Amino acid sequence: MVTTDETRSKTKQRRTVSVSRCSSYDVEAVSEALHRCLSPIGGMAAFVKPNQRVFLKPNLLSAKDPAKAVTTHPAIVEAVIGAVRETGAVPVVGDSPGGAIRGVRRVWTNTGMEEMARRVGVELINLEASGSKAIKFGRYTFFIAKPVLEADVIINLPKLKTHSLTLLTCAVKNIFGVIPGFRKGEQHKLFPKPREFSEMLVHLYKLVTPTLNIVDAVLAMEGNGPSSGMPRKLSFMLAGEDAVAIDTVAAAIVGFPDGAIETTRIAAEMGLGEGGLERIELAGDGIDVRPEHYELPSNLAVRLIPRPLARLVAPLVWVKPSIDPERCTGCAFCFESCPVQAIQKNGAVYCIDDKRCVTCLCCHELCPESSVVIRMSWLARHVT
Repeated sequence: MVTTDETRSKTKQRRTVSVSRCSSYDVEAVSEALHRCLSPIGGMAAFVKPNQRVFLKPNLLSAKDPAKAVTTHPAIVEAVIGAVRETGAVPVVGDSPGGAIRGVRRVWTNTGMEEMARRVGVELINLEASGSKAIKFGRYTFFIAKPVLEADVIINLPKLKTHSLTLLTCAVKNIFGVIPGFRKGEQHKLFPKPREFSEMLVHLYKLVTPTLNIVDAVLAMEGNGPSSGMPRKLSFMLAGEDAVAIDTVAAAIVGFPDGAIETTRIAAEMGLGEGGLERIELAGDGIDVRPEHYELPSNLAVRLIPRPLARLVAPLVWVKPSIDPERCTGCAFCFESCPVQAIQKNGAVYCIDDKRCVTCLCCHELCPESSVVIRMSWLARHVT
C-alpha cells in the first residue's frame, strides 16, 4: 500500500490522545472543555454523522452519588449528548451496572442519570431488559446487548479509576458493561485470574470497538478502586479514537509503571491499538497534567512479580478479599454477585470461604458499604 499524506494524517489522528483541563462539573464548563478536547481530533463531526443512532456507554458501576467518583458524572454525559445532537445524530444512553438484578432504576436515580435524562430528553436504555445476542468469538462466547449491536456509533465514556483486579479501569475495561447482568458474572467465573480476565476483556474490546472514547478524569478514583477507593480531583478529560492509547496515557499520568496494565499490553500485542507512550501524539491544554502521590492499588507490587517467580512463591504471596463484620450491613449484594458462591451468611453478616474464592474481587467491586477489604499475606505486604 502506498502511504499518502492523507493516510499519514489519519494514522496520526488515530493515535492522538487529547487532554483538556476541566476543573468542575458545571455543564457549561464541561461542554467548553469537551470542545477543546475534541478539536485536535477533528471534533464530534469526525466521528458522528447526521441521523446516526449513537450509543453512549458511561461507567455506571453501582448506585452511588457522583461525588463518590464511582461512576461517570452526568455532566460529562450531558455535554456529550449536546455535542452529538449538534451533528444531527440521535444519542441514547445505556449500561449494565453491577447488581442490576435489584433494578437498574436505582442506579439511574442515585448516579444522577435519571434527572439529567429527563431534563435534556434523552433515552436511557435498560440493557438488562433489551435482549442480547450470543456471539462466538474465538474461544469466547459473549452475550452482547442488542442496543449496542444495533447502534451506528458507540461512544465510550469511562471514569478514570484504579481497579484491584485489572489495576486500572478506563477505556478498554469500560466495554465490559455491554454484557448484560449475570452474564458478566459468568465471565468472572470462567476467567477469574487477572491475566485471563484481561485477555477476555481485550477480545471483547476487539469485538465491540467504540468509535470514540471520552474519559471523565475531572474527579477520579485512587487506591483500591473501582468502588472502595478514594475520590481524587484531577481536573481533566481525555479523548481519542484509540482506547488502548487512551489507557496508555491515563496509566502514565497517574503513575503506573510502563507495562503494568495487562489489558493495554495484551491489546497492543494483538495490534488493537498503540501501547507505546512514545508513539502517541499528545494534544490539548492538559498534556502536562501529572498528579503528585497518586495512590495506586495496594496489590500492584505483587502483580509486578515475574510470572515464573510468582508461581514459585504463590503460597506465600497472596491477596484475598475479606469482609469487615463491623462494616457489613447484611445487604447480601456480595452473596448475590459472587460467581462461584464463595460467600455465605454468618449470623447477621457475610463471610468469604477462602477455599472456594477465586479472587475475582467482584465482592470488593460491588459492595455498597465498602465492607470488603483487600487482605494480603505477610510477604505480600512487605513487597508493596
